[in-house]
Amino acid sequence: MPEPNGTNRLDRIERALELLVDDHVHFREEHKQLLTAQVVLTDRLDRFIDSSAKAHRLIEEKFAELTDKLNGLIGYVARLRPPAG
Repeated sequence: MPEPNGTNRLDRIERALELLVDDHVHFREEHKQLLTAQVVLTDRLDRFIDSSAKAHRLIEEKFAELTDKLNGLIGYVARLRPPAG
């Protein structure tokens, strides 16, 4: 039998509100974790981009050095070889 003055109904509403509040608290905590992860990810991506750019510049420098040395070697070998004919 239903309780007088809508007590049963108020209990159900109270439980529903508690569930909503608990869910919202859980959502806020997950949202906070997501924002923290986004900041960390952005920072690491920035660091990766910087280190990649430095590595790329170093590779370009080493490639230029190698090209110069190879051109010097090619010139040296060309001078050693007698002309054909």
